[in-house]
Amino acid sequence: MHPQSGELAGPDQVAAASAHSLIDSVPGTGGGVDVRSAVAGLRSVVRDSWLRSLQLLGSPANARPRDLDQFEPLAAARERSPLQHVLPVLDRLLVEPARDTGLIVAITNEQGRLLWVRGDRETLRRAEHMDFVEGADWSEAAVGTSAPGTALASGRGVQIAGAEHFSPAVQLLSCTAVPIRDPVSGVAIGAVDLTGDERAVGPHSLALMRAAVAAAEVEMRLAVLTAQHFASGFDSFNAGDSVRMRAAASLATLGVQRARLTVPGHASIELSGRHGEILTLLSAHRDGLSAGRLALDIYGEEAKEVTLRAELARLRPILGERGLELAPRPYRVVQGIVSDASDVLEFLSSGDTGAAVARYRGEQLPASDAPGIRALRSELSATLRDQVLATADAATLLAYLELPEVAADAQAFRTALAILPSGSPARSRLVARVEALEA
Repeated sequence: MHPQSGELAGPDQVAAASAHSLIDSVPGTGGGVDVRSAVAGLRSVVRDSWLRSLQLLGSPANARPRDLDQFEPLAAARERSPLQHVLPVLDRLLVEPARDTGLIVAITNEQGRLLWVRGDRETLRRAEHMDFVEGADWSEAAVGTSAPGTALASGRGVQIAGAEHFSPAVQLLSCTAVPIRDPVSGVAIGAVDLTGDERAVGPHSLALMRAAVAAAEVEMRLAVLTAQHFASGFDSFNAGDSVRMRAAASLATLGVQRARLTVPGHASIELSGRHGEILTLLSAHRDGLSAGRLALDIYGEEAKEVTLRAELARLRPILGERGLELAPRPYRVVQGIVSDASDVLEFLSSGDTGAAVARYRGEQLPASDAPGIRALRSELSATLRDQVLATADAATLLAYLELPEVAADAQAFRTALAILPSGSPARSRLVARVEALEA
């Protein structure tokens, strides 16, 4: 907010207003004004940005967003950005909680161009009048000091409030932004920005943004690890510091009615209910299972091994077509098979709760009534819940609360309320959920 609005006040705003008065009074790069003296009262991150902005633009009057469509269409810039793959994470952790709160969320590319701008409708309309819109260039080279541009220029999370903006036209905005980095190179590939009134620069906002960006970076790291896992023929897969068993096949079992088998070089296949249950159990028991134990886990107390063997006989050629051998005594996939559920357990064992929640897509084979699957499903769900409630940061906990199985878990929502800052935009939604559950 502009300091004259009365909603932002204090020495930082006074210093920014004074710097504007001194620099705006003389055209060009400060003219006869001692620029360093003019900006001396600004916070260090703002002062450094203003000095860069003056060198780039000469005067705040020259600061304005640029339309970069002539260089690269917005659709092409979005397609090129790896951040398109983490939009669901950022929507869940930032955009949805921001709706109807006066806040909006912007995601930039590495050059400071706004690729996506979402959130509160009224604030989106007001931001349009300041050209804070998708496709616009909000780098320091275009608009001078602003949260997204300055986060990228400085390589750190920043908050820019009211008059601290270099451009007088955008002083009605306050923003918090954090760079988001490539999981392999560590280079900033964009920034995530929270914009609105004074709530956007509240004491909780920077921590919340850092946590959300960390969750998005985990999602990207998982994608890279999975791609490496496939590219290397499933030789290894790193979760934390652990190296997983050598494996030639992967099984998707979380949040799906039927398991899907993937083998490099072959199209993935959705398995029948029984075949999915069998391979899920074998992926969880790397040393294999006896016929008796496997039959018991599939069919329960009335199990007959002859029934199991008939099912295995139908499964064996399906695996054989994909270069996999199903060996007996004990039953196992010789080349190895891993699952998304075992990925989650690996992350939990290494203490990476954020990665575990990002990998967890829902309950394991929720439609299955096989005793062994019910046990695996219950154990995984309980293990994840216990670790999330005990150790998770705010962003990880908010992501966990979006799972369908947590919808009626009042304790989980109360835990989130206990760790979220008082000004968090997510609190009102959580309070309403707790009240509804405990009514």
